[in-house]
Amino acid sequence: MVFGQPNIKSYASITNATSSSLSEFTMCLFVKMKDTNLIGSQCLYSYATIGARYGNAFYVCLFFPGIRISIDASGNDDTDARVKINDTTWHHICVTWKNTKGYWQLYLDGQLQISGTDLKKDHQIPAGGTVVIGQDQDKVGGGFGIEDSFGPGEVAEVNLWSRVLSGDEIATQKANCDIAQAGLVLWWGQFKGNVTGVKIVEP
Repeated sequence: MVFGQPNIKSYASITNATSSSLSEFTMCLFVKMKDTNLIGSQCLYSYATIGARYGNAFYVCLFFPGIRISIDASGNDDTDARVKINDTTWHHICVTWKNTKGYWQLYLDGQLQISGTDLKKDHQIPAGGTVVIGQDQDKVGGGFGIEDSFGPGEVAEVNLWSRVLSGDEIATQKANCDIAQAGLVLWWGQFKGNVTGVKIVEP
């Protein structure tokens, strides 16, 4: 999925993305930036529901100033993972979260980089929202701002699970794109058929 310069008309989206609420998840994707001297937050993944503050029930952006993870963003329910991508090669990013103790993890290229607790402890991420790749949603399915848009660059193999994947599963996924099937909620093939203003390039 190839994105040009940041703009609010380039994205992929899936409505009614989850059929049940999530008390834990793993989201993984591959990303390649074409320019490291970018401004803006470069949002890769956002999931928005009607009841979530500022629209987003969950998002991952590249520059805040490092990779930022947010659950039901309210200013206190997000974290800067202090991990940056500083080159134009492909990278594999995985974010896990579980509402027990609000435990979260960030993996980069198959390796655990940082983890923490107290990120929206005991929260349930509501069902029925909209996932958007390449934009930050300030309302469900919209409210995009160019300062948050991703690009130029490429995104591939975006997948969401309703469980926390093990470190071995994540490392295997990075090494050979072996996608675990258990608990898979959203998968890459669904996104490829729902794009606006981006190119799909098959290997």
